Amino acid sequence: MTELPVSNACPSSFAGLVIPIASQPPPDKPPAPTILYSWREIHPNAQFHYIRQHEEANNALERLEFGVYGFDIEWKPTFRKGQPENPVSLIQIANHEVILLLQVSAMREFPSKLHEFLVNPNFGKAGAGIQGDTKKLYKDCRADVRNCVDLSLLARTVDNAEWKGRYNDPLGLARMTAAYKDRKLVKGKITRSNWENLLTEPQQEYAANDAHAGYVIYMRLMSMMPSLVTQPHARCYSFDSVRGRLCDLSGSTWQPSNPNYDPGPPPPPREPKPLQSLPKNENTGRHNFTISTVGQSPDTGFALSFQQPSSSLQGATQQGISKEPRGNNFTMHLQPSLSQMPTQVNSRLFRVSKRSKTSSSQPAELRRRESNNP
Repeated sequence: MTELPVSNACPSSFAGLVIPIASQPPPDKPPAPTILYSWREIHPNAQFHYIRQHEEANNALERLEFGVYGFDIEWKPTFRKGQPENPVSLIQIANHEVILLLQVSAMREFPSKLHEFLVNPNFGKAGAGIQGDTKKLYKDCRADVRNCVDLSLLARTVDNAEWKGRYNDPLGLARMTAAYKDRKLVKGKITRSNWENLLTEPQQEYAANDAHAGYVIYMRLMSMMPSLVTQPHARCYSFDSVRGRLCDLSGSTWQPSNPNYDPGPPPPPREPKPLQSLPKNENTGRHNFTISTVGQSPDTGFALSFQQPSSSLQGATQQGISKEPRGNNFTMHLQPSLSQMPTQVNSRLFRVSKRSKTSSSQPAELRRRESNNP
């Protein structure tokens, strides 16, 4: 609050009066970019190679110069629950001079020069979500990856004023591309396409842009590094992946951390939803229903079944959505029909019937607590 000066014309009783000044609303966010990102616009002279033979891949990789490259991988998605993840299909490598799309799923063997590229710390690999990519590369290809740069952590390190929240919260590549290049990086259904087939032109363009944008964002962020008052240690945003384990240069386990990072104020708490009461039986004035456990014990969840459901809850199903344990007290959420809003029930109004372990598979019935104190 701001203390306003008091003029001589004001009565003495108003002297020192503190008047709250309404805070200004936060500035509007800039509009989302509409121009699509294209590597051809930024580096039109870059050489593009889509490679499906390991010999050709070795030749192309052997010509790469030391430096940092944008890095990404793709694999064929799965659509069945419980189905194992498919192996890596495509590896993308890009800088201002060259873009390589290496479709390793079509090759007879994993290129030896690709192994050398991945493990050589003189080749930096910059990408969004690169931590998970390196683990998958070891799982599928038994490849270690050294000198990896997480672009999300780098952005939070050098541009802390722009990015708040937890340090290890991921920032998507499309979001960073919009912020630093004012371009829209196309995502969508193509990310879930089949990366094991011969790639279509839209797939090739998407894959090339992803890796190239990683390189461009890295260069933009590194150009901001000299302006920092305190120069961060590279460990804040870079790591090695050895046998699927993330580690620093000393071999110790690596965790994302930055002692100089300011996460900003915590987000405001969510307002609780209003608690709705269940209608009583018109004849008895009581709530006529039983609550049963789902599974082996009350800790596994609750389902609510009405003995004499009222008209307003005719569509309620017998499935509990969530619970908040407090000893024997639970807050239960019902899944009603589409025409009804979710109803919450606080079971402090009830008591749990005792039962033996041998009958734990049977539903436990709860009845309304007979008490003069509601």
